[in-house]
Amino acid sequence: MGTRIGRTIAEIKNMLLQMSKMVEEAVRTSILAYQRQDLQLAQRVIEKDEEIDTLDVRINSLILKTLALQQPMAADFRFLTSAMLIGEQLERVGDHAVNIAEQVTGLIEKTDKIPVSILGLNEMAAIAVSMLGDSINAFVYGGAKMAEEVRARDKEVDDLYISVVNQEIDTMATSRSEVRPGVYHIILAINIERIADLATNIAEDIIFLVEGRLVRHTDEYVPVQETKQAPAKGGPCPAPEGGHREPLECLENHANHVHDCLAQAALAVKAYFDDQDELFTKYVGQVGELEQAADMIKRNVRAHLPRGIIMPIDKFELFLYLNEQDGIADTAEDMLEWITYRKTRIPEKIREGIDRILNKSLEISKKLPTIIHAARTYFQTGDEDVRIHVKDSIRNLRTLEHEADVMEHELKKQTFALEQDAASIYYFIRLIELVGKSADQAENAVDVLRSMIAK
Repeated sequence: MGTRIGRTIAEIKNMLLQMSKMVEEAVRTSILAYQRQDLQLAQRVIEKDEEIDTLDVRINSLILKTLALQQPMAADFRFLTSAMLIGEQLERVGDHAVNIAEQVTGLIEKTDKIPVSILGLNEMAAIAVSMLGDSINAFVYGGAKMAEEVRARDKEVDDLYISVVNQEIDTMATSRSEVRPGVYHIILAINIERIADLATNIAEDIIFLVEGRLVRHTDEYVPVQETKQAPAKGGPCPAPEGGHREPLECLENHANHVHDCLAQAALAVKAYFDDQDELFTKYVGQVGELEQAADMIKRNVRAHLPRGIIMPIDKFELFLYLNEQDGIADTAEDMLEWITYRKTRIPEKIREGIDRILNKSLEISKKLPTIIHAARTYFQTGDEDVRIHVKDSIRNLRTLEHEADVMEHELKKQTFALEQDAASIYYFIRLIELVGKSADQAENAVDVLRSMIAK
């Protein structure tokens, strides 16, 4: 019996070592891809993720089979339970590496030039990678002391994370041109901070494995300082009397309002193109009402989260997601405002192209409530199959957003080929960008959501 279980444990340990090497390489490669904005490196990380997931399933299956059939005792039992936890943490680290890599592909596809040589981010990345490597070494050598050192370094990353986020928020507040880079930097910081957290979790599992001590949840977490905001009275998704509305329920409600807002904006654009001024005015009014309702939900979410509420997600990430999703409704209003600045004949091929991008953006925004609902289910149940479903749904949305980007790029090329005056060309180009912007914002929102479920 002892020999048989010994061989099984050795096999599990070898598979965990193989998985840890793959994950560590994925993290290092994804960060390097971001720093260099290298598409090939990013694609390598994304393609390898399925291998990591498959290995995680194999490890879990073997552990469960061993627990059921061999009924291990004492140290063997502790190894198997710890190994299952370590495998789960490694798989989550791999997810965050993919998140970072997908940000790179998004940047390159949009031909955005986002500065990445930010001292705080680079320092965060260096410490997180070092923590992950040391936690793996602690597993290999059974080093509880090394695991303790990993655990101690987590606060360095947390402090840098708070500093980077606050710095980016201040920068975005002073310049609209810094909003897009700021969002990318914050999403990157979130994923790096999560990698450090997961490396810490692995270290804590190793301390339990080696010494039998449970050390998780013994340190106090210092949250990002929040801005006080006056509570919104009434409106959609208010807190019930004497209680608190579930935040993700409000996000789902908000997503429905945002999609409806964009749908009415699409009808308004069609009415404007068809010279139906009365109908256009009607749709503009409906867009305004829906946008205000979405804003009311956002204010209620911000105002009715007491400090003591227990949530499976970070408040800052919740607000970041909400801001990106709310931006879709703001963009719908901006699009309708811009379209009225110049009354000109829209060439048929430009109009058809705008219609295609709008329809694609609507297809994307329609998926947001469904994805949030699935995420709610995962946070309530912890069902791993649901988490995989959410990840697949996010991946599908990103594919649709890429299709919208391709449409936008092609339509811009066609626009520049028109024999029109410079003012008309600029008007068309800006309109095309606003039409496509909502798809970008939906992608940014689900990128934050993916970070939440990978925690």
